[in-house]
Amino acid sequence: MVVLLTVFSLFGCSYQGYQKAKDFVVSKFSSERQMKEAVTVVESFFAALMEKDYETAYKYISTKDKNQRSFDDFKNEFRNVTDIVSVEAKWVEVKSNIAIVGIDLVDSYDGEEKVYKDIEVSLVKEEDGNWKINFWD
Repeated sequence: MVVLLTVFSLFGCSYQGYQKAKDFVVSKFSSERQMKEAVTVVESFFAALMEKDYETAYKYISTKDKNQRSFDDFKNEFRNVTDIVSVEAKWVEVKSNIAIVGIDLVDSYDGEEKVYKDIEVSLVKEEDGNWKINFWD
C-alpha cells in the first residue's frame, strides 16, 4: 500500500495519475511473475535432464522445435553428454513473449567437475501462455 501511495504521489492526484500509477504497479508485478515462470521452466527442464528423464524434459521444448525434430532426435542430443551436476539461475530478462535465463551449470566427467558460467537459455511464450525452451534455435 505504501508503494502504491508513493507511486500515486509521483504521478499526481488526478485520475490520469491514478491510472498511470495503477498501470505501473500492475506491470511490475506481471513482469516479476513472468520472470519467475521462465526461471521455473528452465529449472524444471534441467532437473529432468539431471535425472535423465528425457520425456519430461522434452515437454518443456517449444512447439516449433518439436515440429522440426522428434523426441528421438532430442534424446540423441544427450547420448554423449556428461552428467549435469547442478544448475543455478543467475539472472532473467523478459521482453514481451521472449525470455532469456542466464544459468551457471556444473557437469561431471570421470570424477572431475567443470563449471560453465552465464549460459543463456532462450524461451518463448506460446499461444497457451506457457514458457517453452528454444532448444535447437
